[in-house]
Amino acid sequence: MTDHARWINADRDQYVVEIGEYHAHHDSKAGRTAFERSGPDSVRVPLAARPLSPVRDRHDVRQALLHAVSHPALSHREFVLHGMAGSGKTALAQAVFDEAVAVAGHNVVGLWVNAATEVAFRSGMLAVALDRGATQEEVDAARDGRRPAADLVWHFLQHSPEPWLLVLDNADDHTVLGDGVWLRPCHRGTVVVTTRHGNAPLWRHADRHHLDTLGLPDALCVLRDLNVTGYDQSALEELARGLGCHPLALTLAGSYLGRRLLDPVTVDEFLQRLRNDPSGTLDEGADPDERDLRRLISTTWQISLDALADRGVPEATTLIRLLSCYASDPLPLGVLHPNRLRLTRLEQADPAFPAARADTALHGLLSQSMVSVLDIPGDVGQPSVRCVQTHGLLLDTVAARIPLDQRDTVLTAATALLDHLLQHSNAHGDYLDAQTLRLFTPHALALLHRTSAAHSAALPPALKLVRYLRDQNRGRGEYAAALVLAEAAVRAAASAPTLTGSEMLSDRFELACAQADLGHFAEAVELHREVLSEREEQLGPDHVHTLDSAHALGLALYGLGQWAEDEQHMRRAAEGRGRVLGPEHPDTITSTACLAEAIGEQQRWDEAEALARDNLSTSERAHGPTSPHTLTARHALAWALYQMQQLEEAEAHTRATLIERENALGPQHPRTLVVRDLLAGILLQQQRWEEAEEAARQVLATREDVLGPEHPHTLAMRTELIRILTGAGQADAARALARENLEACIRVLGADHPDTQSCRQAHQNASARKSHTAATELRLDKDTRH
Repeated sequence: MTDHARWINADRDQYVVEIGEYHAHHDSKAGRTAFERSGPDSVRVPLAARPLSPVRDRHDVRQALLHAVSHPALSHREFVLHGMAGSGKTALAQAVFDEAVAVAGHNVVGLWVNAATEVAFRSGMLAVALDRGATQEEVDAARDGRRPAADLVWHFLQHSPEPWLLVLDNADDHTVLGDGVWLRPCHRGTVVVTTRHGNAPLWRHADRHHLDTLGLPDALCVLRDLNVTGYDQSALEELARGLGCHPLALTLAGSYLGRRLLDPVTVDEFLQRLRNDPSGTLDEGADPDERDLRRLISTTWQISLDALADRGVPEATTLIRLLSCYASDPLPLGVLHPNRLRLTRLEQADPAFPAARADTALHGLLSQSMVSVLDIPGDVGQPSVRCVQTHGLLLDTVAARIPLDQRDTVLTAATALLDHLLQHSNAHGDYLDAQTLRLFTPHALALLHRTSAAHSAALPPALKLVRYLRDQNRGRGEYAAALVLAEAAVRAAASAPTLTGSEMLSDRFELACAQADLGHFAEAVELHREVLSEREEQLGPDHVHTLDSAHALGLALYGLGQWAEDEQHMRRAAEGRGRVLGPEHPDTITSTACLAEAIGEQQRWDEAEALARDNLSTSERAHGPTSPHTLTARHALAWALYQMQQLEEAEAHTRATLIERENALGPQHPRTLVVRDLLAGILLQQQRWEEAEEAARQVLATREDVLGPEHPHTLAMRTELIRILTGAGQADAARALARENLEACIRVLGADHPDTQSCRQAHQNASARKSHTAATELRLDKDTRH
């Protein structure tokens, strides 16, 4: 590789990158090569391909640049446009260049220099000196080293008869510009530098502007500019989000889709191709004669990695491969701690990644704007978390191009690092806090996807990690995340050749439980029936896993209001667990509590109350009054007492349970909300309207936020609030809420579901109360007139 051209191997294809017009032909007369004598064809025209779409977004920085160009005497600092590859730095500089030169009356001269290499930069700057009035003899003297080149150029820039705008494009290697000798403040013009290296010491006193991805509205405009038609708004939004609103990716995708006349593809088809081959799919949108590797997704980031390798940081390549195993969400930096990296085999990777070089590699990626470091604010009472983040398209492209002989090494290391940090975060075996779950869940999912797609040896530990987070999310009441993790585990299990049938059944069982948690009771019942049948056949009717399935199926049937069948399966679970595990086992106590509720829902209250009371005594004796199992048993008894109108004892048990649940799980956990829901019902029966409404609204607001506005538990709580409002005399508010809730109940649960019937009755009561109130007011009005 020479200074004049560089070869890049990109997926078996070789590309030669020619810098300017510097083909090295020997000139015997002059005693030097032709590229030393010649310069660029022009410094008055931007040496970059014209963008296919007008520059979108960037309004503030664009105006700041144009103001500086029109008032050069007021600005004594250069402007630096920095950002990741493909973020539109050159396109923005071109737009400002064209606008500044075109403005009548300003008489601004536009000058453009390619600063990608030292050869191109020096030749370009000497050409600028010629343009501004230097003689050929003066330039030759500077080129031969007989006079300082930078001093010559800046002398003529400072004495230029016209104001100027000088763009130094692609200055990714800031050393090309020397130690500041080539950047000087000047009242006659404005310097704009485009670079991937946003934190170079050379820019310390510059006016820096970071270019990131586009906002969604501007991303859609880019697609429309490129004639992407025939798609509705939602499809275009899905496409833009799938591309991460990355300017270069949007341009390539838009060009690809806009040219599909004979064989159009849907957005879904395109995104699927993108997932399978991100760089190849997008590069199909480039012009077939495209020579600038910076305008190809397949190589634009490789240029940065090659530059880092040239600077002595080859391990940056292995680090970005490691990061590509994770999601584009913020990743806690603790994953990359040297002590953890030493537990991996990354020192044996190619390029080697010694733990001692972790900081150097990370700073290298930062210098090329390939990653960013940010602090994620902590939850209340929690510290902020320092994280590293990378654009999703960059990660997908890098992941797809990891050499086959390196994939297992990198994926195994990525899985081990995440697992080690998670275990460190939960050293005491308690539930992880919500903040930790939010940070780690997307990365575990990404790891599972990568390992599964690669059929990697790291798949089993990655699957184990996803299962761990699934259970943690479910235990914390983060049901939506638990469902996503459960679905991913079931999908991945199908491609794990060493997985046993029992393990696959367990994953399906957990998926059904997650479905039930989110109120998808019909789906949960169907899947639980399948798992129960298979467990009976494989494990036997009294195996603990079979009894787990019977219990879970009963819970899902309860959600459907099918209480008789619920009782059948819950009785089997309670009695079977009693035989196999013993009457005092926590699982037996839980099933017995649920059995009491199934019996009670069939109006056999005396039987339900007796069973629940005996179960509570058993649990208190075996586990103490505040254990989670005892709280479950006490809640079941309180609920039976409430239904039997024994309100004082019901309230006492409910408040005692509520205190312990809040202390253990927090006020927003679904299990806490169930208890407060019961308290609201007890207060309603006692006609303590204000207290009841406060409790009901608190539960409703949290359920709407955590479970969603149409979760069955949310709908039931809204019905309870309707009853409270009706009893409190707020008939108008109750009737309006009842009308809305009844429509949702019919849509979600069906017209015949018990909760729908309950809501219908509440709506009728609110309407009757409204009619009664109106009649009373009319009678009072007549009495007053007479």
